[in-house]
Amino acid sequence: MGCGQRTYTETYWCPGWWPWQWFRTCTRTVTKWCCDFTWLRETGWMFFSTMEGCAGGQRYSWTAFSFNIIGTTTYYNMTKCFGSPMSPSGKC
Repeated sequence: MGCGQRTYTETYWCPGWWPWQWFRTCTRTVTKWCCDFTWLRETGWMFFSTMEGCAGGQRYSWTAFSFNIIGTTTYYNMTKCFGSPMSPSGKC
């Protein structure tokens, strides 16, 4: 467990011109940088969250856009994927 590239099928909304096509979904194959976090702590600040987690013995930290209330929540055994690789900020 840790971080690395993964290829998977992603579903997205792709409406057509006609009313019966408005709720259509499509799929595409994407490759992203994914981390299997043993724990992930999110601290919300209204429209932004400070994220900190442990994956493969390495600590990762970043800021993300969110509609979160002010407070801290910890998640366990969670996978998050990103558009580009992240650098660890230390050991955990």
